[in-house]
Amino acid sequence: MILTKLTEDGTIKLLIKHFENQGYSVVSYCLGQQRGCDIIVEKGNRNLYIEVKGAKANKNSPTNRREFFDSGQIKTHFGKAIIKALETKQKHPDSKVAIAHPCDEKIINVIGSIIPELRKLNIIHFWVKENGNVIIDK
Repeated sequence: MILTKLTEDGTIKLLIKHFENQGYSVVSYCLGQQRGCDIIVEKGNRNLYIEVKGAKANKNSPTNRREFFDSGQIKTHFGKAIIKALETKQKHPDSKVAIAHPCDEKIINVIGSIIPELRKLNIIHFWVKENGNVIIDK
């Protein structure tokens, strides 16, 4: 069985499609090595800022050394996403903030048990499946 792993860019593209199908307007998004919030969508004058992580590096990424991220990288990326989400909450207190990950067995095994703690910080979490389905953990 061949497992494919979603990159950050692949996860972003699936999320954009999901939110467009839900009636959101895409304000902006970042692919590749662009800086900024990964996705900003809007619905009813309310913005949702989403920090997205992948299960492996993009093809042209300078960190493209492994077939997929190991547990240490997953934890580091998650920690950075939490900090970015908290900074975004501070800058945009009237907006919603989220973190998204591919619905990937390794990522779930490494950080899945602590995802519910995000609720205490009022941060939404999305698990993104390769087929485009999105599981929302509010």
